[in-house]
Amino acid sequence: MSRKIAFVMAGGYGDRMHKETPKQFLDLLGKPVIIHTLLKFEQSNDIDVIIVACLSGWIDKLRKMAAIYNITKLKGVVEGGCNSQESISNGIEYMLLNGYNEDDIVMVHESVRPFITDKIISDNVNSCMLRGNAVTAIRGNESYLYSENGISSEQHFMRENMFMVQTPQTFKLGCIASAINEANEKGIVSQSLFILMSQLDYTPLYMVDGDRFNLKLTYPEDLKIFEILLKMNIR
Repeated sequence: MSRKIAFVMAGGYGDRMHKETPKQFLDLLGKPVIIHTLLKFEQSNDIDVIIVACLSGWIDKLRKMAAIYNITKLKGVVEGGCNSQESISNGIEYMLLNGYNEDDIVMVHESVRPFITDKIISDNVNSCMLRGNAVTAIRGNESYLYSENGISSEQHFMRENMFMVQTPQTFKLGCIASAINEANEKGIVSQSLFILMSQLDYTPLYMVDGDRFNLKLTYPEDLKIFEILLKMNIR
């Protein structure tokens, strides 16, 4: 039977937060942001294993935090790379070297999205089992202009046809491994897994409903929004 793996990306620093502490380790009402995220996977019946790609120098701290908060599904921590693709590559290599199967389901999720829901997790797993992949997305609520110079535009996209991508993004382990190998051979680097899959023509990509509260911690004010959501028990 295929295992369901939550592969949590925590290899970045988050310069736009303007904090000395990496944003995934910032305190959010008494717990580090990443612990809020890991607990969602720990408590999910749809996840068997958690593996984290962690920022260099923070691996031991992460393991200690996971022990404190009883994250029992955490089975591996790999060093994050200089970009998302390298972090994914490190994680995939770890999985293949440690007995994971090419048919195992790998749910790639950003550590700084702590408001992931059980429904998003289960929908990703089900879509990957039925269709081979899943990309979490929400319908756009604005119209969009396309511009290459940031000054003028001759092309627009209606919101009815536009979707904003979130994480998790979910694929079979063998599929991700093949894509990473092909990208490395062709010298392709992409910051998002779904974009890499599109560039290499691993399509179609099947969307599952995200959530407007499945927010990503990017700017200092986001942390205040996260605190409000938790205090109000909205998430």
